[in-house]
Amino acid sequence: MKKIALILTLLLSSSTCFAIVNFTSKTGNLVMREVSVDGSTVYDSVTLQLNLANGTFTILDATLKDTSFSETALDTTTLNGVKVDFMGCALSGKNQITCKTKVTSINKDQTVEVEGSTSYHYGGDSSKLFDNLGNEYNSSTVTALDKSGSDRLVFNIIQGVPVEIKFIYNNINPAATSISAFKPYFYPETGLIIGNFRDIAF
Repeated sequence: MKKIALILTLLLSSSTCFAIVNFTSKTGNLVMREVSVDGSTVYDSVTLQLNLANGTFTILDATLKDTSFSETALDTTTLNGVKVDFMGCALSGKNQITCKTKVTSINKDQTVEVEGSTSYHYGGDSSKLFDNLGNEYNSSTVTALDKSGSDRLVFNIIQGVPVEIKFIYNNINPAATSISAFKPYFYPETGLIIGNFRDIAF
């Protein structure tokens, strides 16, 4: 009994759990939702059957969370000859969310600067994410093509060819259940574009 109590204590206090844990004494089933293992693999749900007599448990089910992005744009912003497609946000690790966009220059080849945690334009505003609890986050990493960085990325885009850009946010409050707003900053040669994507599930 002491062993099973220790297991329960570890599971309930573990930093690997994002949110809900339910235990049914009749069946001995312990169901945990949003479980991150080693900060990389995320499970939508894990069900254990606890044997209170001998202090052991059996894994009944472990369902991997679908962390893939949409194949089609969930929202689109077009301004200054540039189109930004929003492909969604997903849990990508322990208390980490990645948001994906695709940027296409409509009229010409041009250089684009993507603002990460710090912007060098327009008063220092940067790409931010807001959760449903009102917390604000700066991106920790921005990736595009073969480049990545924390502050900003500068690269060339060819007319009509979409470039995938990902924004990674760390230390997300584990009690958050959705994103209120994702506001990425793009600074192409043709002028500033600020995305404003709302009410996002992850």
